[in-house]
Amino acid sequence: MKLHRVGWLGAVIVALLSATVAYAQPDPGAANRPAAPKLLSPEIHPDKTVTFRFFAPKSQEVTLNGSWDGGTDIKMTKDGAGVWSVTIGPMAPQLWGYWFLADGVKALDPSNGETQRDGNRYDNLLMISGKESELWDFKDVPHGTVEQVWFPSPTLKQARRRMYVWLPPDYKTSTTKYPVLYLLHGGGGDEDAWTTMGRATIILDNLLAAGKMKPMIVVMPNGNATQTVSQGYAFGPTPAPQQVVAPAPPPIQAAAQAAGQQNRPAQAQQPYEGSYPHSLVKDVIPFVEQSYRVIVGKDSRAIAGLSMGGRHTLAATNNNPGVFGWIAVFSSGPTGGVDPETRKQLEAVKAGGVHFYWTGAGTTDTARERMIDVHKVVKELGFKTSYKEIPGRHYWFLWRDFLGDYAQLLFK
Repeated sequence: MKLHRVGWLGAVIVALLSATVAYAQPDPGAANRPAAPKLLSPEIHPDKTVTFRFFAPKSQEVTLNGSWDGGTDIKMTKDGAGVWSVTIGPMAPQLWGYWFLADGVKALDPSNGETQRDGNRYDNLLMISGKESELWDFKDVPHGTVEQVWFPSPTLKQARRRMYVWLPPDYKTSTTKYPVLYLLHGGGGDEDAWTTMGRATIILDNLLAAGKMKPMIVVMPNGNATQTVSQGYAFGPTPAPQQVVAPAPPPIQAAAQAAGQQNRPAQAQQPYEGSYPHSLVKDVIPFVEQSYRVIVGKDSRAIAGLSMGGRHTLAATNNNPGVFGWIAVFSSGPTGGVDPETRKQLEAVKAGGVHFYWTGAGTTDTARERMIDVHKVVKELGFKTSYKEIPGRHYWFLWRDFLGDYAQLLFK
């Protein structure tokens, strides 16, 4: 019996080894396929021109697309080894997104591990360093901690929702209590958007290290009421159980859509009860104030949001005067302008006490006129306020800059 068992085991081992050898046999077609070379892409030259390379020997056409002006279907040329390339620029200092189209199919740059996601979009990243992009350029400074936190939301009837919380570098080693900024994303984004696309944690690290910002906690929730967690990390089923609205396109494509967006009829104001802004005040804030060392009260409570998050900011603050002492709206505003009911709400917010009401938009921003209208009313009502306008369309180029500006004036 013992010999029988040994023989049986040996047969199994032989079978497994044979299978391994069989699976290890070379692909007979591999010799006919050119080996993918190791490419340097993107290659940033001293004059800030950039060369992009992509190996696609069987493709008939490859183009480069990016989030800079003019970054649409830039023709690439193929060499004898099947490598497509193009050199563009010089590029302005900024964090750019880009991708390839190979015979009409979107492809990421396999030579570049730096990527970004927003809703259902994935792009490569290209960082051009310089004075203009210094605030969101990664530096060797003390870094804060980002926690992925699950919390209950009775308002939205969800047992668990996820949000990101940035804690200053000394949070774990001190007993200090901190003020809190609630930072809201735009349409197509989620709780990951301000970290990945907005570079918020890098901006905060750099400002704090330079002594330009008060230490604070920054909370980045998911503003999609039907989502419990961001899509794209295999947390949920595929496809997702809810439709995710596509994020804003790169500026050059957004410009082509601007006229149609501006001519849309005014939309009815969304009900507040049971909405995401309602949940922010009733669910998120109490959870944060129970779970972290924070200073409670409106004077130590700030909020900011971009685009859709700007509308959420307006809804949360207008329906809760006296809750937030610092308010910022980026590239947003009511469709059709500030109506009498909204103006009345803003009067109550003013009476509740606000230290500063920050507003800003881009020069060619699709939300520019709505943002100017909000600022005009806020100024008329006597808020301490400002309006910042910089070159750019409805895109992250603006909002990274705005966060840096707003964070520097908070809680002072």
